[in-house]
Amino acid sequence: MPQNKPKSFSEMRVGILVLSSLAILIFVIFAVSGDIRVPGFTKTTIIKTDMASVDGLRKGAEVRLSGKQVGSVKEIVFTKDIPSDPSSQNNLEIVMEINGKLDGRPAVERIRTDSMAVLKSAGVLGENVIDITPGTLSRGRPINNGDRIKSLEQKSVGDIINAAQTAVGNLNVISDDIKAMTGNLRKGGGSMGKFLNDESFYVDLDKTVRQAENLMKDIREGEGTIGKLVKDPALYDRTSEAISQLRGISDQLNDQITTGKGTLGKLVKDEELYNRANSLVDSLDKTSAKLERTMAKIERGEGNLGRLINDEKLYTDAKETVDKLRVIADRLERGEGSAGLLLKDERLYNNLNNMSAEITKMLYDFRQNPRRYLSVKVALF
Repeated sequence: MPQNKPKSFSEMRVGILVLSSLAILIFVIFAVSGDIRVPGFTKTTIIKTDMASVDGLRKGAEVRLSGKQVGSVKEIVFTKDIPSDPSSQNNLEIVMEINGKLDGRPAVERIRTDSMAVLKSAGVLGENVIDITPGTLSRGRPINNGDRIKSLEQKSVGDIINAAQTAVGNLNVISDDIKAMTGNLRKGGGSMGKFLNDESFYVDLDKTVRQAENLMKDIREGEGTIGKLVKDPALYDRTSEAISQLRGISDQLNDQITTGKGTLGKLVKDEELYNRANSLVDSLDKTSAKLERTMAKIERGEGNLGRLINDEKLYTDAKETVDKLRVIADRLERGEGSAGLLLKDERLYNNLNNMSAEITKMLYDFRQNPRRYLSVKVALF
């Protein structure tokens, strides 16, 4: 049997050196890829954020950027200052280490001051992670070591369960209301209940349907006014003839407009008519301007009409004259004065009437025998 030769120390040293080199190479590969963090070898950026609650979040939990892991939670502590505003409930400070890479570049380059830290659930077991939204070039600036970003609160599992319980309670209330409503319908309560349970309504509806059927039958058979309107071919012929006449009139109007003949054609094509119309419009504009100037003069009290409208003294004199005329009319109505007696005294009326009759008789006698009233006397010296 061959005997095993003892290995020398130099051979063992070569094996240890090869194994150590392989271990160092593997370590360097993992360190460069970001799977292993080596102090001083991997660049780490510290980012902070504040949240009201961190249910399920623990130290060492993943920090993700748009779902990809870029770091871990380094520390979760309470803030130093107690909030003075009840609406501000950001009691916890979360310190995150960002050391991952995305497409060969540091992930921290994608995180800017307008990024948001969101607490999300990583699975059904309730373990939470921090997911950071990427920043924008126009609204944010690059993040620095130790900077703080805002957080966005999301509903936790407990909040969702509480909301679901509230929704279930509301559904129970709605179910009870529906039960009460259906019971009221079965009893015939309300308008809908009467609609469903009242047999007279069904009978009236059946009569209405039958009447509608009879009406449609009469229309189809050409009975009644509507039936004749639908079935009478003469009416169709007259309607078609009227449409043809209207089409002929429309064609004539189009021809007149195109050729410039006829009243409408001349109205559209005749430039002289247009010029006269334009001149008339200009005259109206000038007249309107004159009227405006005249109204302005009247408003300023210029001219006779302006004085008549704006002069208060003239208004006062006219009012006094009207008052005096009213007094004279009242006196005449009461029969005062000569004119009043002339209007109101019946004796004066009778005397005037008798005198008129006597004058009439005298004129009649004068015509019959003028010599009686005319005499000529001749005297000789």
